[in-house]
Amino acid sequence: MNSKHIALVIHGARADRPDVRHLVNWVREKGHFVEPLLTFDAGDAAALAADAARRGADVVAAAGGDGTVNGVVNGLDGYDVPLGIIPVGTANDFARQVGIPADADHAMDVILQRKPRRLDTASLSGRRFLNVSTGGVGAEATAETPAEVKESLGPIAYAISGVRKFAGQRAQFARFTADEFTFEGEILMFAVGSTRSTGGGTLVTPMASATDGLLDLCIVEQMSRGEFARLVLRLKRGEHIGEDGVRYVQVKRVTIEAVDPIAVNVDGEISNARRLDYRARARDLWVHLAHLPGEGED
Repeated sequence: MNSKHIALVIHGARADRPDVRHLVNWVREKGHFVEPLLTFDAGDAAALAADAARRGADVVAAAGGDGTVNGVVNGLDGYDVPLGIIPVGTANDFARQVGIPADADHAMDVILQRKPRRLDTASLSGRRFLNVSTGGVGAEATAETPAEVKESLGPIAYAISGVRKFAGQRAQFARFTADEFTFEGEILMFAVGSTRSTGGGTLVTPMASATDGLLDLCIVEQMSRGEFARLVLRLKRGEHIGEDGVRYVQVKRVTIEAVDPIAVNVDGEISNARRLDYRARARDLWVHLAHLPGEGED
């Protein structure tokens, strides 16, 4: 086996985990050059990944959650260097969809033993993301989940916060303009994805493919609290397509304009904006994975 230069971008809060430390040691014992790079502030993951790519790393691996992965994905923008993932975060939505084990050593086996594959990414106003971006109620629920709750409860924390947020949902007016699709009206939430699930496993864009060069757009229109509560149960399982008040299309790009700022979640990072420009980016990232999203799911 050829020796690899593996730049390991580690979320600062995960650096003292015994499994992460063990991982570094045993991969070095196999003859690989492992370079641990710790993040402390927003933007560190992207900067460290870009620097490692410039210096000739064979793979840049993100050891953290979806936010750390997102930072590395953006740091690798413009470089033909593969992404690896060691999923030691909370939800790890993308890692679960592509069959990357939760065990750190087994996740590294995917990097060492499987050739990378090209996947689509998406971008929001120029910033790349791998998974699903949500706006409205879903994003607000994620934003209002306290960090300590996420840490202790994991993915179920998103469901708990979501139920609380759904109880007081507030519709917002928005206009959607895509290739051959337009819609304007009061909405509760939307999702734009190149993969299928977010928020700890909610199948909000269940028809998405990471290799078709398209974005899946799901819009949930304003409805009564009872109707929305019933829809949420179907949305969790990806059974909401075709339901009243749900619009679902596949597009290459979409612009969303709102009167009031909409809360938006991109790979766990929350922001607020009145205008959102989403674009599909066809097969522009190499990723070490066990299988494509959807291939290994029940």
